[in-house]
Amino acid sequence: MTHALTAGSARRRWTLYAAAWLPMMMAYFGAIMAGGGSVLETFLLMLHNVAPAALAGIGVVHVCERLPWGSRRRDRLMGIHTLFAFVYALAWWGGMVVTRSIAESLWAGHPRLFVLTFDEARWQIGAGALLYVTIVAVRYAGQVDDRLREQEARAARAEALRARAEMQALRAQINPHFLFNTLHSLLELVSAGDGRAEEAIERFGALLHRTIDVRRSAADDVPLSEEIQLVRDYLWIEQLRLGARLVAEIELDEDALSAKVPSFVLQPLVENAVKHAASTRVAPTSIRVSAARERDLLLLWVEDDGPGAILEQVERAPGAGLRLVRGRLEARYGDNEWMRITTAPGAGFRVAIALPVAAPVSATVGQQ
Repeated sequence: MTHALTAGSARRRWTLYAAAWLPMMMAYFGAIMAGGGSVLETFLLMLHNVAPAALAGIGVVHVCERLPWGSRRRDRLMGIHTLFAFVYALAWWGGMVVTRSIAESLWAGHPRLFVLTFDEARWQIGAGALLYVTIVAVRYAGQVDDRLREQEARAARAEALRARAEMQALRAQINPHFLFNTLHSLLELVSAGDGRAEEAIERFGALLHRTIDVRRSAADDVPLSEEIQLVRDYLWIEQLRLGARLVAEIELDEDALSAKVPSFVLQPLVENAVKHAASTRVAPTSIRVSAARERDLLLLWVEDDGPGAILEQVERAPGAGLRLVRGRLEARYGDNEWMRITTAPGAGFRVAIALPVAAPVSATVGQQ
């Protein structure tokens, strides 16, 4: 996951980084002052000890950004950081040698090289490694916190979009136009003594019940079989209204039916196909819903052979169906391209969705 920072948040982070060195600066200042010396000399000695460590620590932060937590196997990540810890300790040591040599040269009036004793150098490397580990631990803790906050924000957005999807699906089933057309079709079947009347009433009731039941349970995921059954009932009822103008096809791989999908992920797409393809012309329109499973991906398609559209206009269209589904997928799974639209004037309309396969559940799908 890329941790892109805005200019404001980057400034805040580096301000906090600088402030984090204040306790170490105060500790050095107090320790040096206790040994005697002027305030100026103590301040310069404190900078000589802390400034190289803080400047080298900027590199450590960038290393953590290039090697975020979880980006590699744990043992490899620890091995890389062990090497960089030694490099950081040497950089701190080298910075102290340079700054102290410059300071002593200025005080003495001629060039002098500051040299650490063996015990001082050994302590310096050990302290540098410990400081490196501290910086890395704090930065990785910040990355984990950022990820948790991002996941919480995505979960909240996904929940809001799920609720919108449920409400839109509910409105699609109970809006006056849909109800009038469906009830009119049912009345015609009953009046004609058509044997499909009883099944039509059952499917209509099941459609309303399932839509309301999913909303009541606040389920984020449902088995694909349940989503397909919702689509079956919806298409069957619309076929009552449109007759030969609507030809519905559903092609499913059996091993895909138990996979979980976000609730109402297909219904808005099928509704769009009925509304913009089958309902707008007299010629028969085929709407095909397909599902297949390929290893760790669930592949879904909703396509029609209707009039199609200009893709750029579709992307800019204010309609809620496609935007809502795309927004839910992005909020749930991240910013990857989980949904692709293919269309052109006279070439029909096709929406393809690829989802990571969640833990399967036991479910069966009804027959059309």
